[in-house]
Amino acid sequence: MTFAQKTECTLPDCDQAKAFFSKFQKAIEANQKQEVVAMVRYPLRSAYPDGKAAVFKTKSQLLAEYDRVFTPAVRCAIQSATLSEVWGNWRGFTTSAGAIWWDRDIPGSATNVQMSDLSKYPFGVFSVNHSPVSDGTCPASQDVPVQP
Repeated sequence: MTFAQKTECTLPDCDQAKAFFSKFQKAIEANQKQEVVAMVRYPLRSAYPDGKAAVFKTKSQLLAEYDRVFTPAVRCAIQSATLSEVWGNWRGFTTSAGAIWWDRDIPGSATNVQMSDLSKYPFGVFSVNHSPVSDGTCPASQDVPVQP
């Protein structure tokens, strides 16, 4: 099954995950780098388009490499995704292109977390993916330009 075939979100906190994605999407679109890195759960795992793995432990590390992580293709995949494409599983939430994954930041020390407790734990992006699916979402001629 490909990402494109996964378009149903049935997890109980899906509405909150969609709200987080919408806010993240707007920050990406407005090129609000500080806002974007503030919505990340560290360490952030990514890979550069050349396939080299990268782990960012801090906001400052991510800001220094921001344009290499959030390439025009990744930004376009995020911006062109719709809320109906958000889905989730045991790993977290993503969109059909799989450009990013996010989930709640629940500390390992938390025990017996109930649905009613979830709002205490914010969402955060934990992975940015460069793949033929996410990078192929937008033709090269439609890459989203970086705004100053």
